[in-house]
Amino acid sequence: MDAVLDRHFAGEAAHDLAATLATLAEDVEHDVVGLGVRKGHAEVAPVYQALFDGATDEIYEPIRRMYGDDFMVDEVMMTQTVVGDLYGVPGNGTVVTARLLHVLEFRDGLISRENVWMDTGAIIAQLTAAQAAADSAGADVSGSAAGAGV
Repeated sequence: MDAVLDRHFAGEAAHDLAATLATLAEDVEHDVVGLGVRKGHAEVAPVYQALFDGATDEIYEPIRRMYGDDFMVDEVMMTQTVVGDLYGVPGNGTVVTARLLHVLEFRDGLISRENVWMDTGAIIAQLTAAQAAADSAGADVSGSAAGAGV
């Protein structure tokens, strides 16, 4: 299980969609709490592509792992640079850190279910604080001229 999850995280870090999907059963159930349940590679691939497009430099610092016969609970501290919009908030290159909890089920050497619980409140707070600080300093973090309309 560790080796499969390590390959999964390596695929994510490399933004390698094929490598990431290769760790998932064809009929995988992917459930990110608050964002909905997706089933199968065709539904899950766009979720990972959006993650790859919106964030870079992902680092997962292990906190703990717990195991059952065919499941694992993986708790990590995630740090990433948000370059796109995340939860409707522009990232503008902001580095965010939040806790993630993965509840994973395995079948035939692959992840058959991935349930992700993340501290979205912490992520949104960090993104909005960075935007507010930039706004109060008069900086335009969007890359367009200061004061320009949308």
